[in-house]
Amino acid sequence: METVFNEIKDSVKNWWTSLLLGIVYIIVALSLMFSPLSSYMALSIIFSISMLISGILEIIFALSNRQRVPSWGWYIVGGIIDFILGVYLIAYPMVSMEVIPIIIAFWLMFRGFSSTGYSIDLKRYGTRDWGWYMAFGILAIICSLLILWQPAIGALYAVYMISFTFLIIGLFRVMLSFELRRIHKRKQL
Repeated sequence: METVFNEIKDSVKNWWTSLLLGIVYIIVALSLMFSPLSSYMALSIIFSISMLISGILEIIFALSNRQRVPSWGWYIVGGIIDFILGVYLIAYPMVSMEVIPIIIAFWLMFRGFSSTGYSIDLKRYGTRDWGWYMAFGILAIICSLLILWQPAIGALYAVYMISFTFLIIGLFRVMLSFELRRIHKRKQL
């Protein structure tokens, strides 16, 4: 399976979408950290909106790079999943306290595995700091497993674990965007 890093035909367009996505995730993480006693209704709304934005940005990235990225289909599938999840959660905000952590945990696990895959591609492409990307992906997977292991421990635990994992994924996306920008500039030379 080819990805964005191991067979780039031209420069990667719209590297900034990853930056915007990372900023959205970091904002979501910080808002959850500083209001841990908020209800799961607020968590559902924040998560729903972030999934909707995430899906739209991933779809934009995939469609704008369909001629340059051999595996653009995987990116569009991820964007569609995020978009559908966001629409579903917005339509049904009364999702129970037991279901929302499980949905979020599986979504974070998917993002964690994606992040580790990106890091391996970055290593193949010659990026020196690929290990940091791998560490963020592994941390996201570990956090998602902790959420799945104890989803009923209480709202406070779930909110902090979810916010910490959003922060990890957000930092990963910001770092990835700058790496994509460097690749973009390198290809233009």
